[in-house]
Amino acid sequence: MRTVLITGIGGYVASLVAGALASQPNLAVIGVAPELPPQPLDGVRLQQCDMSANSLLQLLEASAVDVVVHLDGVEPRALRDDRRGYLFRTVELLGACAQAGVRRVVLRSSTLVYGARPDAPLFIDERAPVVPPERAGAVLDYAEVERVAAEFAARHPALSVAPIRCAGIVGEGSPLERYLRRRPAPVMLGFDPRIQVLHAQDAALAFALAALADGLDRPVNVAASPPLPLSRAILLAGGRPLPLPPGLIAAAELRRDGQLHGVSALLSTVAAPVDRLLDDLPFNSAFLRYGCVADTRRAAELLGWEPQHSAEETLGALAAAGA
Repeated sequence: MRTVLITGIGGYVASLVAGALASQPNLAVIGVAPELPPQPLDGVRLQQCDMSANSLLQLLEASAVDVVVHLDGVEPRALRDDRRGYLFRTVELLGACAQAGVRRVVLRSSTLVYGARPDAPLFIDERAPVVPPERAGAVLDYAEVERVAAEFAARHPALSVAPIRCAGIVGEGSPLERYLRRRPAPVMLGFDPRIQVLHAQDAALAFALAALADGLDRPVNVAASPPLPLSRAILLAGGRPLPLPPGLIAAAELRRDGQLHGVSALLSTVAAPVDRLLDDLPFNSAFLRYGCVADTRRAAELLGWEPQHSAEETLGALAAAGA
């Protein structure tokens, strides 16, 4: 019997992954987190774990874990008070997995690690380089985790690492959902980039299939079809776009970074409310100008994965839930 361990089991997507895997024959599923969900999950053994290297190693060895699906710290409401950070926890997890003889680690990542740039292809496949953003945030965390994981896997060939690069997941209470439903939701005047989303159930299916895919050792993009103009995505989700001049957005970012020295007090005053609007963006403002659309053919080829929910259906359900 094979054993799969899922970190971050208190999160919504992690619970869906656990449920999908628990239905498979000859497969034991363990869910771990510093704080366990209040209700049991059918067919899943729940284990409290502080996620330190020593605790993880003991658990992995005692349970003879074959595959780890690492979702700890990437859920919107998970581990808000954990000062170690997602990158540090992932490094400790990888080290414990290598010591315990785990065969594969499946990581959550984001399609936004490809960056927003004017020369991007219409659909970006997994061979494109990861481009870390300049500002701190979730996308930078994902890019750094992928860099560290790739370096670790190169030094430990017995351990395969498979990042699943998800489009913005809808259904887990994410920052993207809150942005798309905002009234107003800031967009950039004169630009309407394409955006991809992903239903939480489709994301969970991709992680479950990746856990079962023997030999998977490379990134995989997953996203719903079709990509949509950002303004339409906002309207479908129940929000209202607010076009802002690019210069005003740039001034607001300079103000946030403390770089509006020597300019008029009027410009600083005008930029202040825009700065507050941009604080809630789920991505860098460059994505308001340029799209980042991932090619999902590898997911179909390697995992047999196809989205069960279109982008329109996913966003329409979000609007209905908030009605």
